[in-house]
Amino acid sequence: MNKVIQLWTAFALLLATVQAQTNTLTQHIRGTVLDRDAQTPLVGATIIIRGTDPLKGAYTDEFGNFSIKDVPVGRITLDISYLGYEANSLREVLVTSGKELILNIELAESTRNLEEVVITAGQDKAASSNEMATVSARSFTVEETSRYASSLFDPARMAQAYAGVSIGGGTSDLFNEIVIRGNSPRGILWRLEGVEIPNPNHFGGLGSSGGAISMLSSSTLANSDFYTGAFPTEYGNALSGVFDLKMRAGNNEKREYSLMIGALGIEASAEGYFHKNSRASYLVNYRYSTLAALSAVGLNPVGDVLPVYQDLSFKIKVPTKSAGTFSLFGLGGKNEASFHPENDSTTWGGEFGNWGFYERQRMGTIGLTHRILLSDKSYLHTIISASDDGYEEEDYWLDKQYKQHIDDKTTYGFQSLRMSTMYNHKFNARHTFRAGLIGSHMGFNFSWSEFEEEADALKTYLDNSGSTQFLQAYAQWKYRIRDQWTLNSGVHYSHLMLNDEFSLEPRLALKWQFSDTQSLSGAVGLHSRMEHLATYLFEGTLQDGTKIIPNDHLELTKSAQAVIGYDHRFTENLRLKTEVYYQHLYDIPIQDQLNSRNSLINEVDIWAVIGAGKAVSEGTGRNYGVDLTVEKFFSDQYYFLITGSLFESKYTPKDGVEYNTAFNSNYQLNLLAGKEFKVGKKKANIIGINGKFLTSGGNRYTPLDLEKSREMGYSVIIPDQMFAARAGEYVRFDLGVSYKMNFKKSTHSIMIDVQNVTNHLNVFGQYYDSETQNLEKYYQTGLFPVFNYRIEF
Repeated sequence: MNKVIQLWTAFALLLATVQAQTNTLTQHIRGTVLDRDAQTPLVGATIIIRGTDPLKGAYTDEFGNFSIKDVPVGRITLDISYLGYEANSLREVLVTSGKELILNIELAESTRNLEEVVITAGQDKAASSNEMATVSARSFTVEETSRYASSLFDPARMAQAYAGVSIGGGTSDLFNEIVIRGNSPRGILWRLEGVEIPNPNHFGGLGSSGGAISMLSSSTLANSDFYTGAFPTEYGNALSGVFDLKMRAGNNEKREYSLMIGALGIEASAEGYFHKNSRASYLVNYRYSTLAALSAVGLNPVGDVLPVYQDLSFKIKVPTKSAGTFSLFGLGGKNEASFHPENDSTTWGGEFGNWGFYERQRMGTIGLTHRILLSDKSYLHTIISASDDGYEEEDYWLDKQYKQHIDDKTTYGFQSLRMSTMYNHKFNARHTFRAGLIGSHMGFNFSWSEFEEEADALKTYLDNSGSTQFLQAYAQWKYRIRDQWTLNSGVHYSHLMLNDEFSLEPRLALKWQFSDTQSLSGAVGLHSRMEHLATYLFEGTLQDGTKIIPNDHLELTKSAQAVIGYDHRFTENLRLKTEVYYQHLYDIPIQDQLNSRNSLINEVDIWAVIGAGKAVSEGTGRNYGVDLTVEKFFSDQYYFLITGSLFESKYTPKDGVEYNTAFNSNYQLNLLAGKEFKVGKKKANIIGINGKFLTSGGNRYTPLDLEKSREMGYSVIIPDQMFAARAGEYVRFDLGVSYKMNFKKSTHSIMIDVQNVTNHLNVFGQYYDSETQNLEKYYQTGLFPVFNYRIEF
């Protein structure tokens, strides 16, 4: 590792040495200013760069567009104002020489009289971009996905630093699964450009929401939203959290490029215009596994199991004069990993040296969006998308004659066609109405075979295919009752056509801004989620050979949620936020056996229910706790974020006894901080240092019975102590260092991120070792360094 660090350091010094000494480096800033509720352009809005002398700024034209040329590189603050609207500020926006800065700015119409002058602490920099969101929501920037230590440009890893979020129980901390307020990671909804998408992560489990490496690229993402509970009415099919991701449009006036090489991939992006007389633009990014590329030239630094992956994302935006704006977007990836033992038994090491496997996974989404202004008060947004999600796995072993014997084989495919349309109408500054329909047609095929010793052959347990539909509808109303009071109310309806199960979900949220710097808010509502289709449709076989589909009767999994929050803005850049919540989960699929303790509430994928046979929607659970955030937004070249969560997460299975869930770590504390230093003669370069310390209650597991394990020769749990044991306190310190260099027409960045920089060995759980005949511990990931070099031009 020391040699790698020395190599990157020498490369950085070389770039710094050859950097051209020119006049002050500048860049072009432009963008659009819109009405937040109606999405109509604001003509004549003022945009000022704070602190410039002489003052730099611009006014928006008839399309709401503005342009400011020759802006010095570095961080700037933009103040945006428009008569009759609440002023907004974009603080500490980073301007680089490698790419133009293109901004989309929204202003909210004021309910105050025009003659009133009000001094406030400024708008909430972390507030959700969705005007219907009241609690448990925040926006995040693409820069934050790279700034937070060990975020690795991944929204899910970045979100681990937020209050109410902890690392995923049941999975390694090398994966990005997240637990939100004690809920299984399965309850997360991923949306892209306003439509639901499959799990956008490489090496994710069947029915899971995370994986080892994100398919999402910082080159194509725009500022997006993250929700931890009590979602606005337009979000359905989610229980624990929502990632509402947006892709930025490409530069429609200039062609720009970027290249990044690092431990997790080699990626390149391009953006620009199709021709100069058009406002249309394109943006595309492709990434390929660095380890696979090294293997292709004869190098293999990871040993026998080589992870191979690649992904592609793109967006094409075509504005028209009268027919609205069309966008074509896509995200897709595939990955594989394998190990094949040699036909030489002398090379087989350990108990499983003669075992081999391969697994392949694919995911793809493509969509077409259309947004049109119907009037100066309303718009219609329509999306049509198609998705594919597939998985193949085979495990086998070699006998002494090197003949291959398949132990199990899985093939899975899931395809969906979706159409979503949303109508939004702003009556005036106080009233906004929104309604929408979402229709999904879903196809499914699933097979699973396992070796049976008695028959000395593969036995097929699951073999089924089919299709069904899932319908959703919603309506919501935002009412700014008075200057200090805002009410968001509505209802969401979900209907699974497969078994005619439905859920009607009223939701209500209220915010009281009782001073210019303090507010109280609260929200209550019902939420539901359709389980993975394989949960309902897998085919089982009785002992007499009769084929059955035992779980097609399962209901939608549901949750009743309540949240109360308090927010205090001490200054423009410093705030305190706390939320208290309670969730009652019900209609949880559980194993339909007397005194069973199995519940899907504890799983990160669907295998537990499939392996358990018949299930019923009779399980319950409850999560309650408090989240605390103290945040100093980035200003004066530094920031810090302190978040803490205290919570309980319980479930009740078929035996009627309440147990801890697998995700009940009870607490998590995150301390993040970062500092930037301007360096160089023109102060055009930036060195960034970011640190993150986190500690939590540790992973839950069910204790093992040592005597019975010795008797049986494998791990045997103590069944009446489900998740009663805890692996011990989880502690980790992450560190990131970056160096950004601005040249005349390019920007170079070198980034070093180290997860668990102290190499602290956190216990994951325990297992029975048949060789030692004792209980042994196995551990989480140790020190994990990631290096990246990026150039933008």
